[in-house]
Amino acid sequence: MRILLSLALLFFHFKSFGQFKESDYHCRRDSVISQTSYGSVYITRDHSCDLYGWLCPDPKSWMNSYEIDVNFPEIAHFLNPKQIIGNFPRYWNNLHEYQGNFYVYGPSDWMANRPDYISDSFLVEIASDITYFRIKKTEVIRSCELLLTVDLYGEEAKLRIRLLAFPEGASLWEYTMKNGSWSELKVSSDYVRTYDMINNDCVNQKCYQEFHFEQTDLSRLKFMD
Repeated sequence: MRILLSLALLFFHFKSFGQFKESDYHCRRDSVISQTSYGSVYITRDHSCDLYGWLCPDPKSWMNSYEIDVNFPEIAHFLNPKQIIGNFPRYWNNLHEYQGNFYVYGPSDWMANRPDYISDSFLVEIASDITYFRIKKTEVIRSCELLLTVDLYGEEAKLRIRLLAFPEGASLWEYTMKNGSWSELKVSSDYVRTYDMINNDCVNQKCYQEFHFEQTDLSRLKFMD
């Protein structure tokens, strides 16, 4: 009896992993990292997948959707910057490292997707729960290095952005505050579709947790001269 029960449980266990068809997922699954009864974390090399458009959504459409000019008049004109910041793109999303390769990420909860737009006076996160930070000072140090002084939740932070020759289209964002420092690897919106995506896809619901990437090996980065 115990053996029959074990076999039945095993049957239902494997059956749960097969409840979704490949077509149920948002992107083509070229390589599955992990799978549960709710969905899977997979790598897609289909750079035409619609989810890429969510990584850096059109800022004008975003402004209209949330009536930025009415609800947030302070940043109503952030898409019309006048200040020249050299060769620096203004629109960025995160770039991650996994097993020696670089990927963009499709989160289970798309509220976690927070691309950054650099305007003259504000650093704006293009997200459903809108967040923006006042830029107090902008300095173009070199053609490949930008220094921003930002009011970050009431504390002054220095944000140094350095363009990279590798990975392509990327930059290193280095934050320094009184109580600490950290860095983030970003890719400009123009290069988002050149990278494979790791998608955390639970099909009809949010996953229980987001995928955790490895810490970026900064020694691999190649800075522009």
